[in-house]
Amino acid sequence: MPFLLRPARNDDQKALGALKLRSSLAWGDHVEELRALPEAREVPPEHLPHIIVAELDGVIVGFATVLVGEDGGEAELEDLFVAPEHWRTGIGRKLVAEAERRAVEAGARALHVVAGARARPFYEALGYRFAGEVATAFEPAAKLVKSLGAQR
Repeated sequence: MPFLLRPARNDDQKALGALKLRSSLAWGDHVEELRALPEAREVPPEHLPHIIVAELDGVIVGFATVLVGEDGGEAELEDLFVAPEHWRTGIGRKLVAEAERRAVEAGARALHVVAGARARPFYEALGYRFAGEVATAFEPAAKLVKSLGAQR
């Protein structure tokens, strides 16, 4: 399935927020809490320059946000969302690979992500390792980190 990876545009913001909520609700966990949480359906405008969009036939089917710290040492994979009907098609893997490439390009030596129990195996299969537990709005989650040194 050929899809395009491209930078987010200002006019993508509403579609990205809708995809974020739809993807989050697809698991069936914390449904009422997610519906009540404005952040669950919003993508901050300041994140748009840091978002990679996956597009298929002109439709946004996924996105990832990679934020690099001021010191450049560690970057964060802030968001990774794929339309549920496109799960397990390689879009998420491609988005993570592009996020890692961009982090390296920006000088980061590691990329971290906070992952719930359902997402953790996906990231671990991509080489991310457990680095601690963090509190989230719903339940504790794992902080996972991947060294990017070998990708330079």
